[in-house]
Amino acid sequence: MQFQAGSAKVDVTPPSTAPYLGGQPRHSLFLGVHDPLFVRATAITNGETVIVIAVDSLGINNSILGPGRDFTAEVRGRIQQQTGVPPTHVMIASSHTHSSPETADFRPFPDQDWLATFRDRIVQAAREAVESRRPVTVTVGTGEVLRGTLAINRNSHVYPGAPPEDPEVTVVRLQGDEWSTVLYHFTTHPVYVQVQPYVSADFPGVTSAMIELSEPHCQAALFLPGAAGNQAPPPDPLTHDGSRFDEENNPDFEVIRNLFAHNERMGMYLAQTALDIPGETELTGPVTAAQRTVQVASRSLPDRGPFEAELIDRRRALADAVDRGAPRTEIVQLTQLVQDTEEVLVAIDRGTDPIDAEVQVLRIGGLALAGLPGEPFVELGFELKSMSDDDRTVLPIGYANNYLGYLTHPEAWDTPVYEVSLGPWTRIGRFGGQQLTDTAKSMVDELWTTPNE
Repeated sequence: MQFQAGSAKVDVTPPSTAPYLGGQPRHSLFLGVHDPLFVRATAITNGETVIVIAVDSLGINNSILGPGRDFTAEVRGRIQQQTGVPPTHVMIASSHTHSSPETADFRPFPDQDWLATFRDRIVQAAREAVESRRPVTVTVGTGEVLRGTLAINRNSHVYPGAPPEDPEVTVVRLQGDEWSTVLYHFTTHPVYVQVQPYVSADFPGVTSAMIELSEPHCQAALFLPGAAGNQAPPPDPLTHDGSRFDEENNPDFEVIRNLFAHNERMGMYLAQTALDIPGETELTGPVTAAQRTVQVASRSLPDRGPFEAELIDRRRALADAVDRGAPRTEIVQLTQLVQDTEEVLVAIDRGTDPIDAEVQVLRIGGLALAGLPGEPFVELGFELKSMSDDDRTVLPIGYANNYLGYLTHPEAWDTPVYEVSLGPWTRIGRFGGQQLTDTAKSMVDELWTTPNE
């Protein structure tokens, strides 16, 4: 049976009422849009149908719609109503661009109307992808960027030898009659233009746009993020010393302009690398999916009391500074201290109950996309990639179907790294990342031993 596939691309650029994560004070509003954000979706059928959705987003925590609601479940439910594709077969992967609305639930999101629009546009892209399916061939190929150019281990100081890094680029091409779609997989943080006040898809936006212009008949180029929890691009040697904001929290537009120029160069380099990778292997076999929700242990948390007292003191100091007309520099510094303590309290107030975490694997012939609900460290990604052989290619997909913060390998908790520090970005404890990875590995094997093989 021949594969069928369809794709769609829908604008999800936010309004000015959607706050973003970067900057100090944090959770500020955007000044404008540098480049639009999109949701891209591809539906792939061979017997069963799976839908791969790639969103220009920081990450989507499923609680952002409020108590008792689940963002991914609502998206999947609407997709099933409109297409018949079951929820287990729909993967929503965020690119993790930091110049997008703060949907990771570090704080309550103020613009619920936009979140509903955001949800519905994701559903729209999935529906249009299903409706546009046609016969295709599917190929996969791999290559690499030059080591040290786009991805380095940002925690290199804690490794006794060479730190693990992943320069591999994997490209999946779906090609029909005057029609094509590209899925490309790469492992690094999209943070070239983080902590600046303009909406941007960061390097995946540049890369996807260039592929869509350059690949013949390309309808959409979907960025699939790898295990990038501790992987980041190296700083631009021409601009890395420049601060995005001055001491009064005014943006430095020259620095920001230079950052966008560097982002353009790096995004185009990744695009050209992907375009040059041939389709080495044609995929054959079934399309199917597996989904499992497991409970993982939360991180341990300190007592709330001292931080609550600290917040009262810091808020009082900020109010006093405002009342006496203190310099703006001082008010910015005091505001930052207030927000730092507020974010610790956000983490503490989530509590230490076990966390429900979804693991999902999509099988597309000889390709397995193993979705994890957060930021897996590259060590965990390599465990999944090591399952690849002549019969299958296994790719870890981060930021999939939820955002639960960093998913570390256990040894990271014995080192002084940011990813295990106290904050809303670290919700899962020492062994949770390994538990979720092991679950994904067993699910991959199950999909290769079922009767429809």
